[in-house]
Amino acid sequence: MTTLKPAEEETGHARYTYRLRVSSTALAALEAEWGRCRWIWNECVHQSCKTFIANRTRPKGADKTTCGPAQLDKMLTEARAAMSWLRDGASVPQQQIIRDFAKSPCEGS
Repeated sequence: MTTLKPAEEETGHARYTYRLRVSSTALAALEAEWGRCRWIWNECVHQSCKTFIANRTRPKGADKTTCGPAQLDKMLTEARAAMSWLRDGASVPQQQIIRDFAKSPCEGS
């Protein structure tokens, strides 16, 4: 008597489509939050470029400044203290933008 091998199981692929429907109020809040996060990213780019240029013009042997997450976190704290529209947003996504910026590859490297 021969036994048949069970057919190998094939893995199937499922495709799911989701659509998030939000109210106009929620959409406005999400867009405002995204705008604040975009401003922070752009400010990180500005501070990074400013530091790069300052270090490039320093004489050889002079201590160079850095623009890492610690300096950018300090910048965020000062900006949130000075600007009420930035304070209106949640601090966690704003801090995450700085962490993401710190992990992003530099254009010159």
